[in-house]
Amino acid sequence: MVPAGYSLYNSAMLRLLIIDDEAAIRAGISAYFPWASLGIEVAATCQDGLEALAAMETTKFDLILCDIRMPRMDGIAFAEKVRERGYPCDIVFISAHKDFAYAKKAIELGAREYIVKPAGYEELNEVFSKIVKERAAAAAAAASNGASANATTEAAHPGNPAQPASLAERTLRLFRQDLADICLSSIAVKLNMSPNYLSAKLHQETGRTFSELLLDARMKEAERLLADPANRVGAISALVGYANPKSFIRAFRLYFGCSPTAYRYAARQPSNNRHSSDE
Repeated sequence: MVPAGYSLYNSAMLRLLIIDDEAAIRAGISAYFPWASLGIEVAATCQDGLEALAAMETTKFDLILCDIRMPRMDGIAFAEKVRERGYPCDIVFISAHKDFAYAKKAIELGAREYIVKPAGYEELNEVFSKIVKERAAAAAAAASNGASANATTEAAHPGNPAQPASLAERTLRLFRQDLADICLSSIAVKLNMSPNYLSAKLHQETGRTFSELLLDARMKEAERLLADPANRVGAISALVGYANPKSFIRAFRLYFGCSPTAYRYAARQPSNNRHSSDE
């Protein structure tokens, strides 16, 4: 269940929590980026994960911009606690370190993006514009999901000879419809359930997290799109749901062990050339 005091969507401005152990960075990001133009307000700033968790017990936040390396409780440990407690927040990590281990863990925890400091205006604008757009689309879907819920009920009725699809199958079907604008909350709305319940049920069915299933779907679609040389890497990035091509390339490298460009080049080589070293 969603924790008391939290709702999935709010017609008012989205509330942002900024977490960083450097006061100058907290102040700079809060004051110098035009959050209001995106429909976002900076509701609070905290210096580490422990302070942020305490704030979340009394205040509702929709978005979190969180540093990775902080004293007392770092960003990864904080994000794990947020997921354990079921807070329906979108988390964006920001770090001065291009650390693949941190980036991989961030992806596993369902982070929306991993931004490397210093974060420029264009990158912040691109990442948070995408998140705001997705939440607005999910809110619109929530307002009209009654018909979808009725259709699901009818499909599952004992008198209907067709077997209802499993939750994992329905989730993967929604992935295929639009990977560009998708997140746990938006899928949960379409399936008429809470994000926490959806995540738990998917893990029960598949043994995998929502984030792992989504990453698989994104990488498999990216692999398919790379087969067409007309598809540029930047365009593929957007099509599979990454606002920032750098984040896509980082995730692709972690998943496949090489960059999209290298993968495409290797895939286009004749098999006899690729295996010539074995002859």
